[in-house]
Amino acid sequence: MTAVDFDLTLAEQCAAIMEETDRIHRELERMRNTPPLLRLWTGANCDLVHIVECEDDARWEDPELDTGVGTLKIDFSMPQAQWLNDMHGRMERGEKINVIVSVDYMGIRWSGLMKEVGVETDDLGYSVLTATFLSDFQQLKTKLLWSTPVMPAIFQPIKVFGLAGPIPWVVLGALHINLRRENSPILTLPDDPLKFSSWWEGYDMSTWTVVTKPGSFMDGVASGVPWGKLTSRFKYWHEAATAMLADGEQSLQWRRWFTGDPLPWPNAKLRHGALVVWVEDKSGIFAGTSNGGTWFDGLKRNIRSYTDDFYEDIDEAITGMPTVADYRVPGKRLTDARVPYVYYPPDSPGVIRSSFRQKLPGPVQLVTGGSSMPGVNETMGALVQGVFDVVGNALQFGSVGGSIDRILAPFYEDTVAAWIAVKLLRRAQQVGDFREFEYFIASGGKAYTLDSLAAIRAGAYETRTIFSGSMEIANAAPYVIGAPGIGHFDRGDRVATRIPGDLTQRIHVERVSNRIIAWGVDRVVDVEIVLGGEKLQQDPILRLMSEIATTKSELKDMGVMG
Repeated sequence: MTAVDFDLTLAEQCAAIMEETDRIHRELERMRNTPPLLRLWTGANCDLVHIVECEDDARWEDPELDTGVGTLKIDFSMPQAQWLNDMHGRMERGEKINVIVSVDYMGIRWSGLMKEVGVETDDLGYSVLTATFLSDFQQLKTKLLWSTPVMPAIFQPIKVFGLAGPIPWVVLGALHINLRRENSPILTLPDDPLKFSSWWEGYDMSTWTVVTKPGSFMDGVASGVPWGKLTSRFKYWHEAATAMLADGEQSLQWRRWFTGDPLPWPNAKLRHGALVVWVEDKSGIFAGTSNGGTWFDGLKRNIRSYTDDFYEDIDEAITGMPTVADYRVPGKRLTDARVPYVYYPPDSPGVIRSSFRQKLPGPVQLVTGGSSMPGVNETMGALVQGVFDVVGNALQFGSVGGSIDRILAPFYEDTVAAWIAVKLLRRAQQVGDFREFEYFIASGGKAYTLDSLAAIRAGAYETRTIFSGSMEIANAAPYVIGAPGIGHFDRGDRVATRIPGDLTQRIHVERVSNRIIAWGVDRVVDVEIVLGGEKLQQDPILRLMSEIATTKSELKDMGVMG
């Protein structure tokens, strides 16, 4: 039933509504209690080999903009465990070494490649196989952005690759260009060079294993999302894209497509098992969204915009709350970015346990640079040469400007307009007089350029105020986590919550930055979500490793590290 029959009596209408409500609840309960579909595929042509229904334990982590880890434990005597362990046999049968796993639950699909497999035997002789998988985002981490992606490695005439425009168009465009390079047999030899047809397969996108969802530049402009600039000199794609996506509150989505699934876009021609990548705006912060408030006055609606200098963001209050027509359609479950649907109060039966952390803002002044802005070194060099040419000719020494310039260049280069210091005025006003002062941002760019603007914004984002929450939730009590149309929310969607015992009754609205689905032989499927700044919930060692990786990338850009 999608509408009430008002020709019925009031009692009959109430009975019909209750009957429909009970039916929806039963349907949700049936879907929630349906075991996840766990499948194992070959790395050769993504052929289905096993459906796993004998697992002892399974856990699948899916963080936003990072690689998730999946673990699967199976009795080693089971055929599925034997196949996972038999690397040599997979090679002999032509299935190849790699193994693809897919986990489907409530419309959500977690997929990735097996990274490690091991067998442990206890003192009673019972052996358990443990397979570790890395989510498909790991594949995106191995995509490099060449300086000149249309040319072979031996000839890269354009020193720096760059794109500017709406963030989804920029990050997906950069990835697509380099995917075309990866699949071009002229630039990268095919896996089987002696197979003549393989030299032409790369030009057909239906043979690619990773594809981007199409979208034009004007589509990005019309969507109203923030703009960004991406530059790379052999950076990894995720290093260049993730900071921009996080700054623009854009949610990167990826899903492996199997034959029989709905097409990701009309008339799409895809290879079975292809990984489809796209970007969604699940925040709505630049279009006006509910953001915070209290139990007494409800959610407040703000719109985020850039300050005049583009270094900071400001939230401006706007009146009126948009009406979401989809929320009034019975059985249609989703979250509109402007008005979060899901709210977990402290006494919610859906919250099993929770933890919340807040990190205060960092220094109020950001410093970066190292190289003079374009034209400065060149102008000073021209002046030195000109002056000493005139002096040399006057003293009949000849034109010695070039020689003198070579001697003096190390002393004057990168001394003028080489560094930029920006004070974050709004942060300075908020933190008070007793505060941390400066934060240095390592970057290989020139000062007073768009590169320095991007570095400053990245530094402001890294040192911002962060709210982070981790909650283990009972699925369908009352909200269902799942794909749009099946669940009320999923990774990337905004969720409202309150800290238990907080007398201010402050409502926090944050995006789901991580989703963990786990089950075992002695427990049903349970779900854990992380809200907001996931780094605060990470193990300190993992955070340190992430920072080391970022530092290595920055040093590589500056030419300090190979």
